[in-house]
Amino acid sequence: MTKPRTNPTEDPPRIADDDALAALAAALRATAPAAAIDPAFRAALRAELTGTAADALCYAPLATPVGNLLVAYQGQHLRLISGKTEPDFVAEVQHEFGAIPLRATELPLRLARRVLAGIAGKRQPVAPDELARLTPFQRAVLAKAQRIPRGEVRSYAWIAREVGQPGAVRAVGTALARNPLPLVIPCHRVIRADGELGNYSGGGDLKKDRILRYEGVDLDQLQAMARAGLRFRGSRTTKIFCLPTCYSQKHAQERHTVYFHSQAEAESQGYRPCKLCRPA
Repeated sequence: MTKPRTNPTEDPPRIADDDALAALAAALRATAPAAAIDPAFRAALRAELTGTAADALCYAPLATPVGNLLVAYQGQHLRLISGKTEPDFVAEVQHEFGAIPLRATELPLRLARRVLAGIAGKRQPVAPDELARLTPFQRAVLAKAQRIPRGEVRSYAWIAREVGQPGAVRAVGTALARNPLPLVIPCHRVIRADGELGNYSGGGDLKKDRILRYEGVDLDQLQAMARAGLRFRGSRTTKIFCLPTCYSQKHAQERHTVYFHSQAEAESQGYRPCKLCRPA
């Protein structure tokens, strides 16, 4: 029998015994409709009673300039970011981590700042633990994607070449689809060589084209070039050719700009590849 409190201002004692928790859960099941005792509620109750909420797998909503997100976290580590509906998001977290996340009212400030800074184009450090579920190749792909500047895009083939496996274009797509932290790791900046955007790991309302336009990418011009078979743009003044969105050519005057279908065409006219965007 629990000893009564002698001081009414004392905090109630925590129940840490598994048998007591089981008894409480059984009592709840017996006195409430089955629908009221869902797995998330049971997980939250257990965390509260045992005092483990600080280290538990949690999630919270976050409003951003590119859409409303759900963010799963554990302690000071991000686990998953998505624009999916809440039921789909919870199911994905459970599938990936083997536990039902607890819903928090808001994201811890430090983590919210990381996500918002990523959206603002500021490169964010990612702890090895946050990508521990990925293969070395997948981590290498995401590391390369993280270095693409805001307002620029690269192709899946470019990433494959940069990681030293030019034939692994499809594997690059798979690695980007496995990105658990879109926006912090900007996989939305990787598109198809034909100008089409390709798939995106963010999901739901987190749309690839919306994010790229927010960052200043002229998708209409980019896709018009792709339809015309034009892959590079060069400068008549510098004799350098670049990828279409490279910052060094992005604001060049049209009268100084020349377009190329291929690397061979550019080099045959005396142009050399840009050292910033490394188009070839």
